[in-house]
Amino acid sequence: MGVDVCYTNHAEADQNDIDVLLTLLGVAGCTFVMGIPGSDDIMLNYQTTSFHDALYARRALGLKPAPEFEAWLRAMQIFNGGGPHAFGLAEDLPPTFRDALRRLA
Repeated sequence: MGVDVCYTNHAEADQNDIDVLLTLLGVAGCTFVMGIPGSDDIMLNYQTTSFHDALYARRALGLKPAPEFEAWLRAMQIFNGGGPHAFGLAEDLPPTFRDALRRLA
């Protein structure tokens, strides 16, 4: 099951409500949440979760990414190792991203 944890800008809600709802959905077994850069969808005029919110939920609830996504994150060197639930972002930019940024400079 997936969901977009969000609220429109005219609703009586704030980021605390999104954090609580995201946590409740994670505990309930939700397996997919939307992630919008900056958590602000200016086209649809609503606030939502961002990519770091999914990282928070995984860490707080001791969850891992889907196996296929975990394999990709490791292959791209975005996540570093650790224990089964000790995912963390790599210390440096992954080589693929670093090389692409150098070509843009």
